[in-house]
Amino acid sequence: MTLYSIRSFDKSVDATSFRCGQPVLDEYIRRYASQDVRRNVARVFLATPEEDFRRLAGFFTLSAGSVNCSALPEALAKNLPRYPVPVALIGRLGVASEFQGKGLGSMLLVDACKKVAHASAVLAVAGIVVDAKDAAAKAFYTHFGFQTLAGEHARLLLPATAFRV
Repeated sequence: MTLYSIRSFDKSVDATSFRCGQPVLDEYIRRYASQDVRRNVARVFLATPEEDFRRLAGFFTLSAGSVNCSALPEALAKNLPRYPVPVALIGRLGVASEFQGKGLGSMLLVDACKKVAHASAVLAVAGIVVDAKDAAAKAFYTHFGFQTLAGEHARLLLPATAFRV
């Protein structure tokens, strides 16, 4: 069983050979992740095998966002104001092909939720939003309790009540 270390983005990790089956995610981690970190528009977190801290096994990004109250599930929306509400956004989550099917995606998602739960002690969020890239990604997120937002078949939300500490 492979053990992983999850840490903030740093340039010591080799992303040049990262392939997850989604070219847009491959290109992001190779070309744009460092720019997003430098510009302060996203936090990027990297997973590496504990035996090789330079080998990129997976990653995810976190940033702030908002959603219209009208898009939220009714049970959540009834307790919120009728203007856009703050959310955390998992903008990207990818696992290198050779590490897929071994639970790393779940570990990354849990780590992202823990980071948002910790931050929500000082920064209010109504939930975590993801944009599923395809049907498999949507199934992955719904397995963990994410719900489809009204009128947006690929955008899902995990209400804050599901991850609060």
